[in-house]
Amino acid sequence: MKIIIAGMAALPASARRAALYQKAVRLAFATSKKTAGLEGEANVVFLERAAMLRMNRHYLGHDYDTDVIAFKHEAVPGLKGPETPIGDVFISAWMARRQAGALGHSVAVEAATLAVHGALHLLGHDDQRPAAKARMFKVQDRIVASLRA
Repeated sequence: MKIIIAGMAALPASARRAALYQKAVRLAFATSKKTAGLEGEANVVFLERAAMLRMNRHYLGHDYDTDVIAFKHEAVPGLKGPETPIGDVFISAWMARRQAGALGHSVAVEAATLAVHGALHLLGHDDQRPAAKARMFKVQDRIVASLRA
């Protein structure tokens, strides 16, 4: 699986750790039997606040800040292999900085957490219903803990 990290200039220099975010997404994908041996490409894109607000308004109809938005790509008939698009995860660098401060950890840890969260959404995890959210956050927390070990 190919994982492309873009927009890291939006992050503080100490959080520009592409390998960490690639590992976070790989670990998230490893939690699903459906993705065993999956080839393809996923993108993680860090955006400034204004760009993330525009995306949230345009694609989701929400007029507020959000930390992560994930778009799963539909399968392309006949297209298989490393160039197959899997999905895109957009992360607000502004929210990552803000949440890191509120939670008392580094921006890199928060950005990795958001990368995991977005990747889990690409896998079909839902955080809209309480029980589903609890399951998703349990998986997310386990992955993030393994990154910190």
